[in-house]
Amino acid sequence: MARSHQHYAIEDSTLSPQLHWLPQLLSGAYKLSGLEGKRGVLFSNSVLEKYIEEENKYDNFELTSGKNRGLRTLSTGEQKKALLAYLLQQSPDFIVLHNPYETLDKASVLALKQQLMALSKDMPIVFIFNRQDDLLPVITQVIIFEKEALKAVVAIEEYNFKKNDFIFDKDIPPAITTYTDIPEVLVELKNINVSYEERCILKNINWTIKKKEFWHLVGPNGSGKTTLLSMIYGNNTKGYGQNLYLFGKKKGSGESVWDIKQRIGYISPSMLELFKRNHTVAQMILSGFFDSIGLYQTPSTAQVNTANKWMEVLNLSQEKNTSFLKLSPAIQRLILIARAMIKHPPLLILDEPLINVDDDGTMLISALIHKIAQESETSILFVSHRNEPTIQPDFTYVLSPSPDGSIGIKQ
Repeated sequence: MARSHQHYAIEDSTLSPQLHWLPQLLSGAYKLSGLEGKRGVLFSNSVLEKYIEEENKYDNFELTSGKNRGLRTLSTGEQKKALLAYLLQQSPDFIVLHNPYETLDKASVLALKQQLMALSKDMPIVFIFNRQDDLLPVITQVIIFEKEALKAVVAIEEYNFKKNDFIFDKDIPPAITTYTDIPEVLVELKNINVSYEERCILKNINWTIKKKEFWHLVGPNGSGKTTLLSMIYGNNTKGYGQNLYLFGKKKGSGESVWDIKQRIGYISPSMLELFKRNHTVAQMILSGFFDSIGLYQTPSTAQVNTANKWMEVLNLSQEKNTSFLKLSPAIQRLILIARAMIKHPPLLILDEPLINVDDDGTMLISALIHKIAQESETSILFVSHRNEPTIQPDFTYVLSPSPDGSIGIKQ
């Protein structure tokens, strides 16, 4: 008869930072049934990134030995599969999973979930989670930490999964920046094809984004979402020479990347890497007027007043002088959205704004996005790798991979 294992969950909270308790948990230092005195391994994006860095710096292909491929050449799903296989080769007594589904598409999540359910029969699992829906059904208990101290272990039925009831009840501030010559059609792609090294990524993409529309761009990993975004917002040369029109002008017809970016508000999780200094909440929001990483110019009285009103909307007036880096991921995203929206750009691109955000934060961010959709003239392009029930767009554009490249379908 197979032995049944005890499986635990831990909420990923800023109140109990992992640097305090995680090393002790992995070494079996806590009195937990099935884990005490045992050795665990950590499955997380941060661990994966360390191995990718090892490959880049030292040509150490530990996770992909025998494949003649580096981790960077693999899809996100394949990378996580390689990491899990490598960790299990270490014969651990248990495994700690830190938000294992982040950055994965639906098919990859399903495959990994099935693998983890099978693994749960062989060893204890500790699941550090943001989203309650991610938890495996075999988990029966929740561990609660305060700093490095283990505070309690409770049955999952007794755990208080917090729900945020904050309502954004103040109107978003009006625009004090004006844009001229903004046409009805902001973005138009006509029969766009993109290939890299003879591999077709996008095939005959036709898509139009008009004023005040709310779009959701979806598609599995590797379907070309990032390529599409970089053609619209970035300096992807694949857009030149094709029928790609941004704000009424064909890309490559003399406009600069800066001209395009001035008309687009943009946020992505990778942006957080840019903000390493101790900028305050007020400085972060004000920097949106200058498109700078931090505030290095003296803002006008009108700009300061507008930033103050945005902080009132976000319920952050008390935190205006607090360091941005000290705030939770969800609050950081709210501030980045306000920073991107402070000029009321014609187009706002939200690239994976809900990654590594808990259920509370998801509700907050989604509520702010819908508020912007309702109270401004800005068009929104929301991008995610998972279905988000809290996001209700006007339209969805779905990228579906095929052997000849991804095709796009409006829903």
